[in-house]
Amino acid sequence: MIAWPAWLLLAGMVVSLQHRAAAHDLFAAYIQHSVLLTVGARYCDLEVDLTFFEEWSARERAAMDADANRRITRSEAESYVKKRAPEFAEQVKLRVAGHEVTIIPLYDPEVDLLGNNQVGPAHLRLRLFFFVPTPAWLRAGAEVVVEDRLWPAARALGTLQAEGGDGCVLATGKTSDPGFPPTSPGEPRLFKARCVKPPKAKPNEPVTSLANPKPTASRPLEQPTAHPTSYNPSSP
Repeated sequence: MIAWPAWLLLAGMVVSLQHRAAAHDLFAAYIQHSVLLTVGARYCDLEVDLTFFEEWSARERAAMDADANRRITRSEAESYVKKRAPEFAEQVKLRVAGHEVTIIPLYDPEVDLLGNNQVGPAHLRLRLFFFVPTPAWLRAGAEVVVEDRLWPAARALGTLQAEGGDGCVLATGKTSDPGFPPTSPGEPRLFKARCVKPPKAKPNEPVTSLANPKPTASRPLEQPTAHPTSYNPSSP
């Protein structure tokens, strides 16, 4: 009589652990796409933050490991992002009111091994930074769409955070994580926001980037500003 409730509790714990393991195995094949869009009077900043779970992280870590010694060095991580940066830039696009605007890399991509420099199924983070001069045709009601063609063969989770400055107000659709299956050839994942109120610059006052609070006069228009590659400091 006393042991029976304990047995039921143990059985419940086993079932719970089985469900957790199944969920963990499911998300091991995913990449999390977190998109941050900030719109001001002069510039729009776009950041794409990717978290690779076990399966896709293992693939990218193996690609970084140039000497195949199962350990990723700082120089290997830097070479990886330098080589892939043009490809990443081509796979992210921005449309405003149906018109594509050419985005410009703001910083070098950042790769973070999250404390583990070994090749294998450990998580991995990659951040991409872009900007574009705010289009003159941005008006209330205009749709602002980020097109994401990064790792099209992977299943993905996605979130969009849209922020406005200089009086700009943006609205997004669903707030929960949308799940994306592998995309069809040439088809992007779409992250949509709507301009409720366009930005308005204050006269005789410089506008700063919301994500990068420096005077916009210093923002590069042709050559992107270099940004150090993020890396596990304990690694060689």
